[in-house]
Amino acid sequence: MASGPVPNAPAGAPPTAATGAPGGSPGAPDPTVRELLSISRTLALVLAVVAGLLFLLLLSLAFLDVLLGHGAGGLLAAGYCLVSAVVNFVVWRELPALQQLAASGQYARLREQLLVWAVLGIVFFFVVGVLLLFAWVKVEGRTERPAG
Repeated sequence: MASGPVPNAPAGAPPTAATGAPGGSPGAPDPTVRELLSISRTLALVLAVVAGLLFLLLLSLAFLDVLLGHGAGGLLAAGYCLVSAVVNFVVWRELPALQQLAASGQYARLREQLLVWAVLGIVFFFVVGVLLLFAWVKVEGRTERPAG
């Protein structure tokens, strides 16, 4: 195969790897971070709904236990599910702002906020927190480190 100039792409085509810069330009956000944030957002909404339904189920079972005289231990589990549903919903609402920070290249602010939401996600329904922690690790390499 002869090595010649790369043929011109049609007008409006996205930049390719032939430019030598991943993602088309050096300042472009890492596609992995965008994908992790997108997947985390979807999972946060799904888990918020599941936790809300689990809350309703556990609350009704706890109420039944109280009526039967077995104690109110199930209320603690129901309360955890309620808090988890709220936290996952708030994470779902906050992730577009984090995606905007990634798109604008504000990696220092993104890294700070990702860590907060990752810790909350780990405490309340583990999966979203782990994905956000992976995104935080990917962003950490993109932030500037102070000299000295």
